[in-house]
Amino acid sequence: MFDVHCHILPGIDDGSKNVEMSLEMLEREVQQGIEGVIFTPHFYADMNDPAMFLSKRESALKELESNLDKLDKVPKHTVGAEVHYFRGMSRSDDLEKLCIGKSDFILIEMPFRDWQSVFIDEIEEISTVLGLRVIIAHIERYFDQDKKLVKRLLNNPDLLIQCNAEFFIEKKTASKAIKLMKSGRIDLLGSDSHNLDTRRPNLAEAIEIIQKKDKKGSLDHIMRMGQTIFEQAL
Repeated sequence: MFDVHCHILPGIDDGSKNVEMSLEMLEREVQQGIEGVIFTPHFYADMNDPAMFLSKRESALKELESNLDKLDKVPKHTVGAEVHYFRGMSRSDDLEKLCIGKSDFILIEMPFRDWQSVFIDEIEEISTVLGLRVIIAHIERYFDQDKKLVKRLLNNPDLLIQCNAEFFIEKKTASKAIKLMKSGRIDLLGSDSHNLDTRRPNLAEAIEIIQKKDKKGSLDHIMRMGQTIFEQAL
């Protein structure tokens, strides 16, 4: 299994505060059988320009990698970004630089303000104009948006849908998570982990729940998609 969405890089966003925390988070990923991890720190276009962000990300990655010899086992890893939606992103010459590793996959966080159809237009144009493969981050956070617009995202076969482990773990949302999975519209899983307690690495808990309910090979599909992204990214 692959964790395609996490905030384990130290000191770059609201995730891990230091190298020690990052190492512990990675150790927990390994203990849970996670084969590969994609580091996806937040990118906000109104707060940072791509060059500055990439420089900070590279520094954080180097700091972490220089300490990986402290771990008994290190998962495969690469870098990307959780890119918060911004108007005009489908025409940005810099967006490709925020893709996952060497791949053309890009993780997009939709806005939390009320959606407009133009937001979905923009997302779709990332594929048609820039030729990038969009992954919608933590889809479960948007279910209170306009249902027609959410459905438009879910019905677009060119978009990949990622959900967080918490969606399956929380009792109040688990049934909805299983239903969405059985409909074939969960392509990827992420821990979206930020720390060691309130938002810890937790994919193993979700996988255990899925294995009990999975009758159609949904988990196999999720694993294959994670593998595909890693093969292109590395």
